[in-house]
Amino acid sequence: MIFLRQVARFLLALLLCLDAHRVGRAGSVSLHPTADTTISQKTSVPTTELVIGTNGKSQSSRALLKFDIAGNIPSNAIITSAALTVTVTKVPPGGGISSLFDLRAVLFAWSPSDATWANRLAATPWSTLGGAVGVDFSNKISQTNFFGSATGLYTFISNSNLVADVQNWLQNASANFGWVVISEMQGVLHSERTLDASSPTLLVQFTVPATPPTITLSSVTNGIFRFYFNAESNRTYVVQYVDRLSNPNWSVLTNFSLSSIPTNFFVSDFLTTSNRFYRVQTP
Repeated sequence: MIFLRQVARFLLALLLCLDAHRVGRAGSVSLHPTADTTISQKTSVPTTELVIGTNGKSQSSRALLKFDIAGNIPSNAIITSAALTVTVTKVPPGGGISSLFDLRAVLFAWSPSDATWANRLAATPWSTLGGAVGVDFSNKISQTNFFGSATGLYTFISNSNLVADVQNWLQNASANFGWVVISEMQGVLHSERTLDASSPTLLVQFTVPATPPTITLSSVTNGIFRFYFNAESNRTYVVQYVDRLSNPNWSVLTNFSLSSIPTNFFVSDFLTTSNRFYRVQTP
């Protein structure tokens, strides 16, 4: 009987680790830009306004936004959603020309104190005035949003491209140069929009995989099989068992409520005349 339990204990350790990898703790964070600016034909010096599009004088502008991803999200997180919301505070007289506005990843470093229509850093120019798609900015549109004639909130809703951008910046912080916002009607008079510079908000949702716990045999005495496993803080756990691994119907042996600190949870079960396999899950 003890031999059977030793075999089951080995399988238990495998099942425990596999289940821990498959589940994770959900989280979310709202981020505001750590760097933002407008590059514009209207001025040769940096500006604190966020302006996109073309005004009535044929002067075009683009906005740059960067968020600190790696400093606010666990490094092992899996990004599940990323949405950017901005507030339009000013439109041209009569509502102007409505258009699609694109988010594209910026491919090189820039500084809000130096970035202009000509330069991305001090004495470091864009490949062309205003920056070029495919050279300074990604060929791929991360997300598009239609800006109408009204002021108010506009959201670039989450999609696979935005999620991929944020995941990449989480894992490769040195490659995080943020996004540029470009009007698809740039060059068309009265397509300009002004944003509230304090409004851009990036809502990121993610899961943090559970750390595989280690299972340790405690004892097999007086007809009782005991083991324990290390548990993370603020996670609940359930211990389940079956009589054979081909059985899909696992039964619950016991549940453990969350602990405010990392701890060890102890499990006891009576020895039976049949084999028994265990697994531990955490939602």
